[in-house]
Amino acid sequence: MVDVPARASAFAEAWLTPGTALGLLALFTVVTVLLLSLVPLLVALLRPVVRWLDQWRVWGAGALSSRVAAQPRRTRLTTLTLRVLEREVAELLVVVLAGAVLLACGGALFWLAGAVAEGDEVVHIDQMVFAQLRAWRTDWLDIAMVAVTEFGGARISVAVGLAVFAWLWWRRAWTAALYWAAALLGARACVMALKLGMARVRPASIYTGLESYSFPSGHATSCMVTYGFLAFLMCLRQPWRVRIPVLALTVVAVAAIGVSRLYLGMHWLSDVAAGYALGLAWIALLGTAYRTLHVPAPKESVAPWRLGAVAAAAVVISGTYVAWFRMPDTLERYRQAGSATTAAMPAALALWLPAPAAGATPAAGRSCDGRCPALQTDSPPR
Repeated sequence: MVDVPARASAFAEAWLTPGTALGLLALFTVVTVLLLSLVPLLVALLRPVVRWLDQWRVWGAGALSSRVAAQPRRTRLTTLTLRVLEREVAELLVVVLAGAVLLACGGALFWLAGAVAEGDEVVHIDQMVFAQLRAWRTDWLDIAMVAVTEFGGARISVAVGLAVFAWLWWRRAWTAALYWAAALLGARACVMALKLGMARVRPASIYTGLESYSFPSGHATSCMVTYGFLAFLMCLRQPWRVRIPVLALTVVAVAAIGVSRLYLGMHWLSDVAAGYALGLAWIALLGTAYRTLHVPAPKESVAPWRLGAVAAAAVVISGTYVAWFRMPDTLERYRQAGSATTAAMPAALALWLPAPAAGATPAAGRSCDGRCPALQTDSPPR
C-alpha cells in the first residue's frame, strides 16, 4: 500500500521551497488578474442587452404613469413599482447580483454551521487538511505564515480601520465613514455571537476564553470585511483600470491570510470558509445599501489612490511595529502551540503527522475546559 503521508512529506521537502512558494503566489496573482480582466469584456457583451432592457423599462414606466394619472388612487404596490422602474437596469442587475451573493453566502454559512454541529463529513475533511498541513511545516514557512497572518490580526486591522475612518471623516464623507464603521463593528459582533453559539474547539490555540473557539475564523472575516469593503469604496464609480489591480491585490491578500490560519493550525478549513462567507455576505449587504440608498454625492466621492495610500501607510506603520516588537515572541507561541497539538492529537490523525522536533515543549496551559492545548498570550485575540 502506498504511504500517502510519507510521500506528501517527501514531496514537500523536495519542492516546497521559498522559490516555489513565491512562484505559486505570483501564478495565483496572474490568474486572478486575468480572470478579473474578463469582467470588463463580459460587461461590454452585456451592454446591448442592458440597453434593450432599458428601453422596455422606460416604456413600462411611461405606461404605468399614464395609468396612475387616469386613476389618481395609487396603491403601495404601484408606488413601489414606479420607484423600481425609475432605476436604471444596470443598477437593478447589480442589486440582484448582490442579493444572490448574499443568499449564497448566508446559505453556505448556515450549512457549514449545521455540518460542523452534526459532525458531518466536513469535520473529516477539516481533520485531513489540518494533518496534511502539519506534515508540510518548515521553519521558513512558519516565519512567512506568521508574518502573513498578522495582516489579518487585530493590531493591523484596527490600525487600518481607524486610519480609514479618520480620513473619511476628515474628508467629510460622513455616510461612507458610518458605513465603514458599521462594516467592521457589525462583522466583529457577528463573529463573537457565532463563536459563542457554536463553541467549537480550535485545532491549536494561543488564546483563552471566548477567543479559544474557532467557528468562524475571526481573521478570515476581519480581512474579508476590512480589505474587501475598502476595495469596494476604492472601486466605486471608478474605471476598470483602477478596479482590476485593487480587486486583484485584495483577493491575493485575503486568500493568503486564510491559508496562513490553516497552516498555523489555528483554524479548521470550515472555519475559514465560514469566515469568508460571513465577510462576503456582510459586504454584499452594506455595499448594496450604500450604493442604492446613499449614492455618493460629488463631495462624498472617495479618491481611490489617496484612500489606498492612507490604508497602506497604516499597514506599513503597524506592520513595522508588529515585526520589530512582536514577531519573535508571536512566532514562538505559534510553534509551541503546534507542538502541543501534535502531542495531543488522536492516533488516527497522528499517523499523518511528522515526528515532533527535538526539544519541542508542549504548551503550558489549556483552554476550552481542557479540550484543546493553548498558550497564554497578551496579544489581541482574533
